Amino acid sequence: MTDTQLIVTHFSLPERVTRVTPLGEGFINDTYIVDTSTNRQYILQRKNHNIFPDIPGMMENIHKVTSHIRSKGGTTFSLVPTKNGKWYHKERIQAEAGETANKELYAYWVCFTFIPDTVSYEHADSLELIRSGGEGVGMFHSQLADFEEELVNTLPGFHNISYRFNQFAQSVECAGENNPRLQEAASLVEEIYSRKERMLDFWELVENGTLPKRVSHNDTKLSNFLFDKNGNVVSAIDLDTVMSATVLFDFGDAIRSYANCYPEDHPRFEEVRFDLERFSAFSEGYLSKTAWFLNDIEKTHLAFSALYITYEQYLRFLMDYIDGDTYYRTRYPNHNLVRAQSQLALLKSMEEQYPLMEKTITTIYNTL
Repeated sequence: MTDTQLIVTHFSLPERVTRVTPLGEGFINDTYIVDTSTNRQYILQRKNHNIFPDIPGMMENIHKVTSHIRSKGGTTFSLVPTKNGKWYHKERIQAEAGETANKELYAYWVCFTFIPDTVSYEHADSLELIRSGGEGVGMFHSQLADFEEELVNTLPGFHNISYRFNQFAQSVECAGENNPRLQEAASLVEEIYSRKERMLDFWELVENGTLPKRVSHNDTKLSNFLFDKNGNVVSAIDLDTVMSATVLFDFGDAIRSYANCYPEDHPRFEEVRFDLERFSAFSEGYLSKTAWFLNDIEKTHLAFSALYITYEQYLRFLMDYIDGDTYYRTRYPNHNLVRAQSQLALLKSMEEQYPLMEKTITTIYNTL
């Protein structure tokens, strides 16, 4: 019996497990597909406790949100409880070399149903898929528009650009001026600070409540939504970051993914550009589901949210590169630098077309 097959025995699965195999290559978590004797499949996932310090709170958030979606007749996954009734299994692990021998370390495992007959995409290659993706994010927000339960703030500071600025400044200071990576990224660091005030102004609207808090997915890239074989969106997945926040974070993050003509780590960053036609298609899909509950302040800041989230992701990739690649998984030594360069190129392309982005949103609203 493999380690993962042993872990599965802690969950209340009604079927006999026949196989557990790795699924994909996520940035943060380790994911496995669980096959059973009835051909029904489940997902087994080891959550990254270094990234998500409050796994119990995170899983309670996911349970509340998925339960609410099902109550609305929506499709989503169902969590599988452990045999002692929890939404996670906590497994003690041995300390690795260099760690304190007496320190107690744990791995957190969760299990949930696999949604069959669905596909996911890393990159959108048609306007129809992009529009469907917009409907998916909008559907997620619409299903939760009347959600009134409290959610745990599992990632304090998430999407808080003021907090990210402080982190970034500390990273630069700790690296030291003679750090080779910092020297290589000097011009990219300047780009961060040249936009600081504008980004802080947007964050102030969030912090003072001008932009209302709603249920936000907080990671709405294309690959976090499942589609049927006809390209229609079925369900949001990867709800680890679901919290109370402005839904504009979700819109902006989705645009960062959908309206980019290339993957977020495209190595030839000079080719990266923001596609206004893609932006329009996604916005049409999104607003078709959300126009009924968004207020005027949210509507007028939709376009800028795309710049804000792209900028934040640029900052985080660059910061991780300066830090020595301690957060995101990388496939080669300067992977985070490439990611940062690509995101900056996308941001600059957005900035050039920002007036057209605003006009597009207004036009769509006027036709709804």
